[in-house]
Amino acid sequence: MKILDQKQAIGKLIANRRKIVKMEQSDVEDYTGISIGTISKLENGKGNISLENLLKILDILGMELSVDVKQSV
Repeated sequence: MKILDQKQAIGKLIANRRKIVKMEQSDVEDYTGISIGTISKLENGKGNISLENLLKILDILGMELSVDVKQSV
């Protein structure tokens, strides 16, 4: 999977979860201190976000990051 595809998939998962827990982007901003612009870019698979900020967002949404590193041939 290409990086752009991965970013879009992660963004979609986060946006869907945020809606499930009935939070607005402004709520995530209030809890994490991360700007709505950054949250919007993340949810749309654009821009870059630090690992620290990604983990803050995942935490507030009740999500976890799981990494599976594979060697490509």
